[in-house]
Amino acid sequence: MNTNIGNHIRRFINGWCPSCDESSSLAPGSLSEDETIEYRTCVDCGATVEDDDSRFWANDADADEDGIS
Repeated sequence: MNTNIGNHIRRFINGWCPSCDESSSLAPGSLSEDETIEYRTCVDCGATVEDDDSRFWANDADADEDGIS
């Protein structure tokens, strides 16, 4: 049974960090109250980066992927 379908995928991603002014590793973080923005932390400088990319929500294909929580 795919219990993760529709749930938020908490994993590290490579994304743009405005403080570093380059692509950096971003740690998973908390969601906004309406669950539309994830507040990630840049591994390199510690800045908070807002991420509103919906691809980080599990669908049928990735709901059983290893390493998601």
